[in-house]
Amino acid sequence: MKHTLFLIVLLSLAIASCNKKQGIQPQHKDLIDAVFASGKAVTVNQYKVTAFSEGYLTASLVAEGDSVKIGQRLFTIQNDVQQMQVINAFDNLKYAQNKQSDNAPQIQQLEEQIKQAEIKKQTDSINLNRYKNLIATNAVSKVDYDNVTLVFKNDISNCKVLQKQLADVKQTLAINATNAKAQYEIQQQNNGFYTVISAANGLILNIYKKNGDYVKKGETIADMGNGKVIAKLQVAEDDINRIQQNQLVLISLNTDKDHVYKAAVSKIYPSFDAVSQSFIVEATFTEHPKVLKDGTQLQANFIITEKKNVLVIPANYLSDGDSITLLEGDKKRAIKTGIKTLDWVEVTDGMVGNETIELPKK
Repeated sequence: MKHTLFLIVLLSLAIASCNKKQGIQPQHKDLIDAVFASGKAVTVNQYKVTAFSEGYLTASLVAEGDSVKIGQRLFTIQNDVQQMQVINAFDNLKYAQNKQSDNAPQIQQLEEQIKQAEIKKQTDSINLNRYKNLIATNAVSKVDYDNVTLVFKNDISNCKVLQKQLADVKQTLAINATNAKAQYEIQQQNNGFYTVISAANGLILNIYKKNGDYVKKGETIADMGNGKVIAKLQVAEDDINRIQQNQLVLISLNTDKDHVYKAAVSKIYPSFDAVSQSFIVEATFTEHPKVLKDGTQLQANFIITEKKNVLVIPANYLSDGDSITLLEGDKKRAIKTGIKTLDWVEVTDGMVGNETIELPKK
């Protein structure tokens, strides 16, 4: 009986102990109100190196990480057909230029015809003058004189026609030579499209094609960038209105998680990014990491407010509607809150430091 009574007493004490409510009192801490965002490091002034023609990539003249200068050759694409077009265009240009020269058969033939026509005109002019003197003395008939006059007039007309023919031929040959030169230059330019060159000074960030790959016109071969590396961050819709220009940002790199680097908001994009379902914000490092590679993943906190020695309670002790539950009497009370983090909530009014509260009932 004594043992039984002892066990009952112990059990009663254990039950009473389990039913006893547990509570906590607020404490003072330093709090930071911040907006979290994730993102990556990007090089300013990035652009894509694209192909202006299509074919198989035959040579990569640069590698990822190489620094290049404007106008530097980067990649070559197979252009056997285009080289034949250049050769044909060059042959056509030479042919057109030869036909345009003074020694060209067509020009020499016309010039010879003009020379013969001029000689004939000169001879017929002398003959006409002789007939003028003869008809004045009635030594020849009017019909003979008229025939000689008509022959001379035909000579004049024939010379003019031949001169115009020569001018037209020269003009046509000159146009042909000009067109042939233009076609040759176009084919040379098209041939240049098979060599991809750098449009600016910069760094090769990524190369997407290797030798032997087929490249389509307009397809991206590589990424290039120049300038400093910044943080490009994705901010939720609910938080974007809390972000301001020049705002302090604390950044942690996935490649260097033991350090936190300071940055400042340098650009807030005006429109919502449908791909990432967020607003894009750029931050420029004011404390630059020694090594920062393009594409490095990172996390950031935009600092909104910092407060020292404020009254706080654990975040899980706050009920919906910003209220607390006092330990004595299960009494609920509304409070005013300030900074809220994942772990702590600032109490700005409605509570003193020595009050004990309990977890809200679910």
